[in-house]
Amino acid sequence: MPYPPWMRTSPELTPERSARRSLRARWFAAASSAFVQLPGLAFALAGAAHLHHVSADALTVAAVIAGIGAAALLLLPWRGPRVIVVALAALPAIAFAPGPPLAALAVAFAVGGAVLRGASAWAWSTLIGMGVLGATTIAVSGAGSGGIRVLIVTIILCLVAGVATGAGARRERFRAAAREESSRRRSAAEEERLRIARELHDVLAHSLSQISVQAGVGLHLFDEEPERAKESLRSIRETSTTALDEVRSVLGILREPDAPDAPRAPGPTLAAIPALIADVRAAGLVVATDGIDGMPHDADIPLAVQSAAYRIVQESLTNVRRHAAGSEAAVRLDVSTDAVALVVENGPGEQVADSHPGRGAASDGGRGVLGMRERAAALGGTLTALPRADGGFVVTARLPVRGSVRGGGRRT
Repeated sequence: MPYPPWMRTSPELTPERSARRSLRARWFAAASSAFVQLPGLAFALAGAAHLHHVSADALTVAAVIAGIGAAALLLLPWRGPRVIVVALAALPAIAFAPGPPLAALAVAFAVGGAVLRGASAWAWSTLIGMGVLGATTIAVSGAGSGGIRVLIVTIILCLVAGVATGAGARRERFRAAAREESSRRRSAAEEERLRIARELHDVLAHSLSQISVQAGVGLHLFDEEPERAKESLRSIRETSTTALDEVRSVLGILREPDAPDAPRAPGPTLAAIPALIADVRAAGLVVATDGIDGMPHDADIPLAVQSAAYRIVQESLTNVRRHAAGSEAAVRLDVSTDAVALVVENGPGEQVADSHPGRGAASDGGRGVLGMRERAAALGGTLTALPRADGGFVVTARLPVRGSVRGGGRRT
């Protein structure tokens, strides 16, 4: 069932708009309450014109005017005490004005507004007071007095307060749901932003590191072995082309996630890890492998898990080249129906130990290790990155398969 317009309130409503809306509501309540009492004022004035009972007619006119004054009091910005002031001003008109007790409309607006604005205690206290006053008047003066009118109006106003209480509770549930939905969307947007940041970091860090190494080799061999220098340049071209394609894919999805012509390149898979290690070996890093060669192309592993495993291996080997130059690395991979477990370790390199990621690397502030941990945690897995006793480093990760969404990511 759709919510009525007066309940469709935004949780981000600005104070200025809220104040204007409240002022419009007060003016509407005051004007409508005063307007419906004008016929009663006309009848009272007509009765007073006959001058048969001057004192009684004057009191009736005063009571009707007090009721119209109660309508004017609805313009007051008070949240709680206003309902008591309006009720006190309207009571004479409710009890003694000719015709229906139309002044009760002002009290109804005041009671409903108090309940909806969180001042229920003021509203119910006012109604209890009106009920007690009506019952006392009946007991003292009899049923023919205005007490019976006051008591009937009080009962009707209690129903109004009950309806307003239910409406207020429903509106609060709607607001809470709107806030929860807004928070969920912000969390999803933040998660997507972090995912894209990790993707760009992994692509750029790996590619630029490999380009830097190949450029250094090419410069060193340019005069003595030009053919090998050309191979380095060709490797730089291939690496940069691949990196540009991956960056275009990420940025294309970021700019137009729903566009039909947006790039939809699949994420890296376990089957791409051998090619990754071959590229690293071509750049001069000695890498021993276990469980890598012959990786099946149709492994029944969710794409999100395969992509995370690939990126963890990629980032780990990139860190070895950047922070432990000259060391040897080893990559072990174990794929089962329950999890993908991998270990990447290296011996001590030529650089100082405190330049290693996880020990305060100045180059990237440890963001690569943080990104790997975030990837594993997002899939319900674990990742540790710790130094070895000999000065090397070891990265261990376990990515669960059953707890992941199968087929996650995009396939072509």
